[in-house]
Amino acid sequence: DVIRLRACARGEMSVSALSIGCAWRVGIASLVRPPRARVPRVSVSAVDGFGGLGRVTRRCRWATTSSAAKQKQGVAPAVSTLERPADGVWSGLAEWRLESARANKAWVWGKNDAVPADADAKHFGDENRGNVPPGIWASPFDQVLVETTPLPCTLAGCADLILRTKDPAGKAALSHRAYAKFAGESSSGTEKLALGFGSPPTSPARPDKPALVHPGLVPSPKTSELGFSQAMMHNIAHIELNAIDLAWDTIARFSPMHVSRFATSSFADGESRLSSSFSSREQKHGTFAGLPDQFFLDFARVADDESRHLGWCLQRLHEMGIAYGDIPAHNLLWEGATSTADSLPGRLAVVPCMQEARGLDAGPRLVSKLRGRGDNRSADIIAKISAEELAHVAVGVVWFREVCSVLDVDPQATFRAEIKRHAPESLRGPFNHEHRVTAGLDPEWYAVPGTDGQYRMGHEFLHENHTMNTPTDDDLPAALKTRLAQTLRMEGVTEF
Repeated sequence: DVIRLRACARGEMSVSALSIGCAWRVGIASLVRPPRARVPRVSVSAVDGFGGLGRVTRRCRWATTSSAAKQKQGVAPAVSTLERPADGVWSGLAEWRLESARANKAWVWGKNDAVPADADAKHFGDENRGNVPPGIWASPFDQVLVETTPLPCTLAGCADLILRTKDPAGKAALSHRAYAKFAGESSSGTEKLALGFGSPPTSPARPDKPALVHPGLVPSPKTSELGFSQAMMHNIAHIELNAIDLAWDTIARFSPMHVSRFATSSFADGESRLSSSFSSREQKHGTFAGLPDQFFLDFARVADDESRHLGWCLQRLHEMGIAYGDIPAHNLLWEGATSTADSLPGRLAVVPCMQEARGLDAGPRLVSKLRGRGDNRSADIIAKISAEELAHVAVGVVWFREVCSVLDVDPQATFRAEIKRHAPESLRGPFNHEHRVTAGLDPEWYAVPGTDGQYRMGHEFLHENHTMNTPTDDDLPAALKTRLAQTLRMEGVTEF
């Protein structure tokens, strides 16, 4: 090297020739260096004995992070360092409830974020020109009819009305009106919540399109003729539509358990739908006072949030030249509601704690895939939706823990029992442990800790003896496993 530098200084060797020579030597060295060699971290105290020559510590990248191979094998990163919220309650829940006193009117997706329809023009981008207010109004429906439809005088009555509304945009508009009405009345402090008694339909009203088909017949975004982004946003719109109905169905279906109906009833004499999963021996503790107003207001807020999410999706589909219904969809999400219609802990475990938590897992992956294809606008919408879903999971976890407290049962064991009964094979990763833990979901509920301190993909019930009125057909678990795999593929997960 010294000879080359002197030759370069005398002009006998060019800088480029010197660089090439050095590069060649480095290349040869890289061929003989052991691949992915682990370099242990050397502490300052250890190197001081060598004259301080090793003060800059080193550690190879692959020595500190989980490899792609491990992730494909189903090993999630260790979660022991994640800070778990006190009592399993999301730290932002109180603030989220305070915000619920005023309805969120950011129904339109503007230039970079959600904005009210009457926002300043500077907040709107080229996609909004000539199409403001878009959002929920992007879908063709009788806007005047929806805006002038008298709302029932009870929250459960509004839930029934919305569940029987076919048009997705009309369903979202009525949800906004209903939530604004009852959230405003409750926040005034002068009136108690007028909940009423719901009579929800077995299945919510749906538009003529999309056709509901077997999950295996739903086109994958990667192969959709309409394009990856269009298919992905259509899938998200379908999920949000189901989420609206799931929230309103929870309000209507469990309205008989309101506190006003349990003023003098003991727990043993209470509504059986609190839990059809537990024996009378497990129900003998305490007195059930009924579900408070906050339970129903929480899920009304969830319905309102999901309505905004649907509005953004409908708007984005409209901007991309397609409409909701142009791609077939499945009915997997509503099957969870049907299965848990007679069990409150089952409903809370399956819908917010399992189904909605899937949004925490899939959201970042979908955002990454969309950005990789240059569709930052769709990616921003999904990122916003995924961020707001954390509160919905947290609400489910809080009320699930509350119900378990009344039943005097362990939340972890109860969660697994309800999933085993209603949705075996559903606890499969990859998991977003950080967001799940923040929402109050303990990893032990849904994942299996290994001897290495890492959490495997999830609990499986294939080889267990199914009890608690679960189907005994030997083909059922395999069928559910296949359907789940198909759902994951639609989310962009191809290896599990």
